[in-house]
Amino acid sequence: MADQTTNNYVTDGKIGVDLTATYASTSAGSTSLFPATPNENVSSNNNGRFIFAKAASEVAQFDCVIFSTYENSASTTAPIAQAVPITTTNANALGSGGATIGFAQSSVTSGYYGWFMLNGTPRVSLLIGCQPKSMLYTTATAGKLDDTTVSGCLIGGLVANTSATSASAVFCMANNAHIQASNG
Repeated sequence: MADQTTNNYVTDGKIGVDLTATYASTSAGSTSLFPATPNENVSSNNNGRFIFAKAASEVAQFDCVIFSTYENSASTTAPIAQAVPITTTNANALGSGGATIGFAQSSVTSGYYGWFMLNGTPRVSLLIGCQPKSMLYTTATAGKLDDTTVSGCLIGGLVANTSATSASAVFCMANNAHIQASNG
């Protein structure tokens, strides 16, 4: 079976969007042109949705990321969503404010821009022995999720389709993934 991550393509009429490409910042004098405005969303096949955002630190392929909007927050331009690999620590700090959760289908170097999947069938890095069709939680390992319960760090709107027999990236179903409010 072909790797579905290479088969994601834009379906909403945007021309020239490569969902696997990354882009350096477009500072003064740069010849790099963005294919979209930061924070812009595009639709893809398989009911997918991607956001164009900046990596605030190194993001590995298939990492689960959490977004914050610190870039340009003091300027007159709109804040730019920044992705960092999710951990229990940053989920507790950022998640209570309704932070967005996404999934890197390509590696994105720190300071670069790329496309992060929000909805659809992303591949997501899970820890060893994570079971399918169970609730997924953050871990202390950046970008990786597991089925081991962590109070207050349940990722709602996400389910793994298969088990992770080794630490691997498995296909999941994502529908507006978010930090689920804790009952305790």
